[in-house]
Amino acid sequence: MSVSACGPGPAVPATNGPAPSAPGSAEANYWSAPRLDAVQRVADGRLLLTGRAAPGSRAHLARPGGAPMLLAVNGEGLWRATLPAAGDVRLYGLSMSQGRRSTQAEGYLAITPLGRAALLRSGSGAVAVAPGGARPRVLAVDFDRRGGAVISGMAAPRSVVTVSTDGVQRGRAPADAAGRFSLSLDEPLTPGPHIVAADGPAGGWRGAVEISPAPTPAGAPFGAARVGGGWRIDWMTPGGGVQSTVIFPDKAPGA
Repeated sequence: MSVSACGPGPAVPATNGPAPSAPGSAEANYWSAPRLDAVQRVADGRLLLTGRAAPGSRAHLARPGGAPMLLAVNGEGLWRATLPAAGDVRLYGLSMSQGRRSTQAEGYLAITPLGRAALLRSGSGAVAVAPGGARPRVLAVDFDRRGGAVISGMAAPRSVVTVSTDGVQRGRAPADAAGRFSLSLDEPLTPGPHIVAADGPAGGWRGAVEISPAPTPAGAPFGAARVGGGWRIDWMTPGGGVQSTVIFPDKAPGA
């Protein structure tokens, strides 16, 4: 079952985005969405963001209700931005424009105080900005108020990951060329604690997640709270629904 929706520390290497295209290739000429590739903590708790957009475009990073930050995009399509230190999760919209054309990132960018980042996607699983590795690990669990859930993470490129909840296998998810995998559960998760697991040829990962219906965020399009070493974000989808995303730390308890 997919998530229902009413609408569409250390440096983190760029392992979850598409690979750069060769100049002049069909993919390079295609109008694709801007993306965040890496987050690095710098002096005084500030965060250095780097990403890609179309060369020659104007890119913008904006918080809900705030003025957009203009991002300089160089001739190779690279942009950089520095965010001040913060004690809570921040949500951003990333967009770019060129002439009369404009496009936005596929979802909202969620950035934690320590620099963990994920692209929150309405009705689907989050895409975390995280390093790759041979051992599979779950990076995010998305769910709606009815328990429909998507489990996503990273593993060895082109490997097959077995996803389980509470000791019961829920399916096998193929990792793509960048190592990303995602599995929509065919049955909802009931309210309460659950153990989520991902296993592959190089090892496994175990972590706990608490499922509960999200309240409607009051006075803002999202609310965030610490859960274990990670974060739970309850956010309004573009169509007005509420989706919850749990972002795990690099190592889950018991992993």
